[in-house]
Amino acid sequence: MVKSLILIAVFLGLLPFLLGLLYTRFIEEEKENLLLQMAAGYIIMFGIFEIMALPLIFMRQSLTLLTGLYLGILGVAAVISLILNRKRIVLVINDTIGGIRKFTPCIWAVLLLLMGQIAVYIRYQYSNADDAFFVASATTSVATNTIFAYNPYTGTAYSKLPPRYLLSPFHAWNAVLSRITDTHPAIMAHMVFMIVFLVLAYAVYALIGRALFANDIEKTGYFLTVLAGLHVFAAYSERTSGLFLLIRLWQGKAVLAGILLPLILYLAVRLFLMEGKRADWVLLFLLMCACCMVSSMGIMLGAVMLGLLGILFAFKNRSFRILVYTGLCCVPNLLCAGIYLMIR
Repeated sequence: MVKSLILIAVFLGLLPFLLGLLYTRFIEEEKENLLLQMAAGYIIMFGIFEIMALPLIFMRQSLTLLTGLYLGILGVAAVISLILNRKRIVLVINDTIGGIRKFTPCIWAVLLLLMGQIAVYIRYQYSNADDAFFVASATTSVATNTIFAYNPYTGTAYSKLPPRYLLSPFHAWNAVLSRITDTHPAIMAHMVFMIVFLVLAYAVYALIGRALFANDIEKTGYFLTVLAGLHVFAAYSERTSGLFLLIRLWQGKAVLAGILLPLILYLAVRLFLMEGKRADWVLLFLLMCACCMVSSMGIMLGAVMLGLLGILFAFKNRSFRILVYTGLCCVPNLLCAGIYLMIR
């Protein structure tokens, strides 16, 4: 158990931080912000997994091969980041400590509410019918050393891969992490993902607040307080993003609604209102890959959201370049949509 906890902390804590440092090395705004490092790191992890996993799924390769390649690429990137950014780590730590000292009562209240939600996740368990497919798919992949080769409902081998789930291998990412950390996929989903992704979601909302209110920490605190309140009272329907965030965050569709789509808004603000760098466009491309990876809905929703934002800001700034770059970032979504139409 101790070994698994250490591996989880390394893979879901230290690794995204190091990957995020690679991105922030090439930007100016929020360069030493720990929240941005972590958010960027997860985007990179998700995006790279989508690019790697799809060819291996079509070629019917083993989970061991996918795990080895994925771990190898991320490991090399992390080592390179550590070498290039070793001096910046102290700056990030100092910036984080300085930011904590400036916390307002509203931010402390949000953190208290966040800890309360985490305590609920640890004490109670919410079961959902979708677990019969998504969690079972990860469990089957680990047990059979395959990637989405068996029907989780019946245990029989797929004669034809289901196109609806094939292009969004979030369950395979669960299987890979379970293999790396020696943790059962159900525990990984219901315990680890719920806590880690909830903290990540609020980190993303804090970044959006800082971007919208020009780094005004007091206004950002009010923004987070209102947002947290809306989430707590979001159970008026089973389909709200707030309820997905509270009770179903181990599922890819909830990660899409609660984390990745808000990240599209944040990166759009960086690019179109804060004069973003080329690194922001690269991260946005990987974010589109990540949207495709977590849910089949992300294939279209991610492209539609980014496309609308790109068109609006292109007209506002009278810039054809924005349209071109936005279109290039949507290429992964268009490719996945085309593949889906071919194999359905």
